[in-house]
Amino acid sequence: MAEALELFLVENDEDVAYIIRACLERAGHRVTVCRTSSDALIVLGHRHFHLVLLDYLLDEMTGLDLLRGLHREGIATPILMITGFGNEQLATEVLRAGAVDYVSKASKDFLTELPKRVSEAVTRHRLQQSNHLLIAALESARDGIFITDLQGQILHVNGALEGMFGFDRAELVGRNAAIFRGERETVTFSDEMWRVLQGRTSWQGEVGSRRKDGTSLDTSLTVSPIFDARGQMTHFVGIYRDLGERRLMERQLFQAQKMQSVGTLAGGVAHEFNNLLAGIQGYAALGLREAGLSPQVHEFFDFIVQLSDRAANLTRQLLAFARKPALTRQPAAIARLLGGTADLVRRSLNIDIQLDLESPPDAHAPWMALADTNQLQQVLINLCVNARDALAHCPPSPVIVRLRHQVLTSDLPAFPQNVPPGDYIVIDVEDHGCGMSAEVLAQAIDPFFTTKEVGQGTGLGLPVAFGIMTGHQGFFTIDSTVNAGTCVRLYLPRLASEAATASHVKQVMVLEPESAPSRHILVIDDEEAVTDVIRRFLAIAGHEVTCLASGERALEFLADGKPVDLVILDLMIPHEDGATNYRRLRECCPGLPVLLCTGLINSDAGAELQGQGATSLLRKPFRMNELWYAVNSCLQSSSR
Repeated sequence: MAEALELFLVENDEDVAYIIRACLERAGHRVTVCRTSSDALIVLGHRHFHLVLLDYLLDEMTGLDLLRGLHREGIATPILMITGFGNEQLATEVLRAGAVDYVSKASKDFLTELPKRVSEAVTRHRLQQSNHLLIAALESARDGIFITDLQGQILHVNGALEGMFGFDRAELVGRNAAIFRGERETVTFSDEMWRVLQGRTSWQGEVGSRRKDGTSLDTSLTVSPIFDARGQMTHFVGIYRDLGERRLMERQLFQAQKMQSVGTLAGGVAHEFNNLLAGIQGYAALGLREAGLSPQVHEFFDFIVQLSDRAANLTRQLLAFARKPALTRQPAAIARLLGGTADLVRRSLNIDIQLDLESPPDAHAPWMALADTNQLQQVLINLCVNARDALAHCPPSPVIVRLRHQVLTSDLPAFPQNVPPGDYIVIDVEDHGCGMSAEVLAQAIDPFFTTKEVGQGTGLGLPVAFGIMTGHQGFFTIDSTVNAGTCVRLYLPRLASEAATASHVKQVMVLEPESAPSRHILVIDDEEAVTDVIRRFLAIAGHEVTCLASGERALEFLADGKPVDLVILDLMIPHEDGATNYRRLRECCPGLPVLLCTGLINSDAGAELQGQGATSLLRKPFRMNELWYAVNSCLQSSSR
């Protein structure tokens, strides 16, 4: 049974309208009749019909005028024009105006053929709509799409393919699809693809492609056969996808995962590493205090202290890479910082720096950001040194340091991380040196990776810079091309308000104290070398020291009622939680001062516990006078 259609008949002759309506209703359709063009505009503006049957001659206007009015109003209901007279010229005009068909009442088969013509008109309109939708879908797709005949001659391409390869549509239609094939691809690839397609299945793979200008493009290609109603293969449809964006995202994800793993490892081993350094540095310092040392032995101990200092600095760098830098961020005028850094680099490192500073709109409101100026200067110096080294075998040119303001309204794709929307102060450090290959760039911020000769670099400059920028809630990107140069961009969130003023932290001069009145000090630490060094240090100052390896044993010791004047508590004891140990100690002895000790550079737990009453925080590895100063400060504050 034929589909029952909702039809709208616009006919000013009542008798003709009755006949047409009866004819169509006998065919199973539902017909609504309207006699004036003004009423038709109102009805069609509020209700949808499968088809409008429109008489050419109406009282107020012609059917052709009404048809054009409907299109102006955006009413897309299909129109079948009906007229009692007409010719080919009128039919052509009506069809050009947008009608799907034209029927003459003068035909003797008019009523007999009308139901069939109505069904055909609706079917034709649906096919047109479907074609328009498919074409719109092709043009809206982000992937490049092309259609070929069975010989591979291009019949149609979409806009994305034009943009991807740089060709105009007219340049591609009629050409063979092999025009996209890159120079690296061999004939074997084409043979394999045709073999699969002849088997009536789709082929998919990653291929090297070539743009109109000859540049290469990494793409994925899917080619599928198209079949007609009889199952005969008639055409092929191909879909190209640019892999550049996907591979950038894969590199970013891989880099993020790798950095997270290394960062977690760096943070995890830092405490144990600093425990070892505390022991090494402590025993060396004790050795230096021994009387009668030969100059050579004294020099050996001195070297041990210096090397342990360097090892401790390496740990701090690793922790900065692990996104745990101990930053003191204050409002800073970035242009002033860049000027001072450029002067320092020119004088001390003999690097030619070209400054390009964008002036703020108001000379009294310089570009400001919350920054740890020491850490940020370290980043800039590292980048300038890298740029100088990249220029070593190139024609002389300066390292360009550029300051500019940029407001991003959408994500900025970059390596190793996208930059989200925001208001930024951007620092570019650019050179026109040797640049980096894609393989080197992918490892550029891996800890200890370096292309420099042995002894020329540690491979921590860029990783540390990345960690410091992360600590500033900023972003770090690298853009590099072999033999063209490298540009590292630092994105710092711009400080809009100048209400905050820089606070100056008063530095405390640490001196070795004289021997103090004897106190009983309880040391809780699982590292035997650390407890032994602390015991020996404090014994020199005249204190009595008890060392225990766990919080549980310390609680048992205190429960026996033995008097203790101070507890030195390590926050990282295996199988125990430092915060829990601290709270249990305070419950057992509420007034007992507790000096926290940690091997982490930036301890969130330590800062939190200080807010809950812990007396102070001592970071490993520590010098002997730092330990004495911290202990005496805690004892003096508890005696007040």
